Amino acid sequence: MKTFEVDKRGKTPIYEYLYKCIRDEIREGRLKKGEKLPSKRNLASLYGISIITVENTYAQLLLEGYITSVQKKGYFVSDIAPISPSDKKNTVKNITDNINNKKSDLSSNQIMYDNFPYSTWSRIMRKTLLDEEGKFLLSTGNRGIFSLRESIAEYLAESRGLICDPENIIIGAGTEYLNTILMLLFGRNGMIAIEDPGHIKVSRIFESNGVRVLHIPVDRDGFDVDSLNTTNITAIHISPSHQFPTGIVMPARRRHSIIDFAKKNNCYVIEDDYDSEFRYHGKPIPAMASLDSEHVIYMNTFSKTLAPSVRIAYMVLPGRLSALYDEKLGFMTCPVSGMEQYTLNQFISGGYFGRHINRMRNYYRKHRDDILNCLKSSEFGKYINIHEENAGLHFLIEIRKNSFDMGRYVRRLAKENIVIKPVNDYSYVPIKKYEKTIVFNYSDISVKELSDILKTMYECL
Repeated sequence: MKTFEVDKRGKTPIYEYLYKCIRDEIREGRLKKGEKLPSKRNLASLYGISIITVENTYAQLLLEGYITSVQKKGYFVSDIAPISPSDKKNTVKNITDNINNKKSDLSSNQIMYDNFPYSTWSRIMRKTLLDEEGKFLLSTGNRGIFSLRESIAEYLAESRGLICDPENIIIGAGTEYLNTILMLLFGRNGMIAIEDPGHIKVSRIFESNGVRVLHIPVDRDGFDVDSLNTTNITAIHISPSHQFPTGIVMPARRRHSIIDFAKKNNCYVIEDDYDSEFRYHGKPIPAMASLDSEHVIYMNTFSKTLAPSVRIAYMVLPGRLSALYDEKLGFMTCPVSGMEQYTLNQFISGGYFGRHINRMRNYYRKHRDDILNCLKSSEFGKYINIHEENAGLHFLIEIRKNSFDMGRYVRRLAKENIVIKPVNDYSYVPIKKYEKTIVFNYSDISVKELSDILKTMYECL
């Protein structure tokens, strides 16, 4: 087998680079059927990498059927028909077309995939297969495995100042699932107050099930509880640590006002803490649930901190709701696979998650600074104000132009394969204050591609 130039792989992880190189050698017929590949130890020694990295490479090739494994003999090339020159030409053309037509999506909440802890996650997953034997094949109950809930409880106590009983934690496949669970607990006759602008999806979950939703304006301190003109509220859904999309961090006095309202009116506060880990200045703000664990439902997800495809979220229910959950929904089964839960548990309890968060916080702080510097030094930067950039993975850009049609601007950018969303796309009623403001998600935008994006955004003005 030929030697590959791993030094020229760019930002591609080594295991992925080697996988693609070996795959292409097989697909193009340079590695023949039955040919033996180097042992894991030999390949690791050749490139000065860990055996685990080689294991990840071979595991992906095995999974896709490019190679087979023979016990005590090694790895061999499978019977794969080589790609013909015409097929290869079409493949290259398709890839080129995809690159040329690539969309720059500034509205998404994706992540830089190179930052996912591939080797650690895969190593823990393999260890889980050995250590847990057949446990991960069994039902995980209606709340999720207890050891994961214990690890989450310990993490919340340390990072968010929230002391909770693991018995009150519910594991679910994303926050949509958890909000649906809450809807079932509250009943369809309830009334939910949510932020405006805010998470449109949350509103749709409740409205699609016949629950009445009140859209309450967000002022400079967040959810304006004084605008609630009714006391017949079941729950208030808010994101106090970093409001979406405005980015506002709710001050203590407003948090206490909302909790006082919940106490007086015997309702609940749903605290969506979805990207609280990414705060770049000052100390982390304690979770609102740490102020009152009997009226605040704490909710978070691993989608932002690990990857959107890791569909694991959780919520901490107050004691009364936890008992009601068993009474009304005890028949339900946790929808997250046992394998993923056991792996995540080891990832948290082993200290890997904490280190990953610290690494990502430092990475995104620098990435945000680089993005801001590019914005401010660009021609586009002369026409904008930037707001709420000190937390989370997005900030707001206000366009400074007297005659400006936001709808026309968004359409022009779409023709140039740049997707943005105005703040008012997240509003129930358009808000004049935000009529010239867009949401700028920077989590998966590289600085390298940003200059072209900003040039186009300037030209479209």
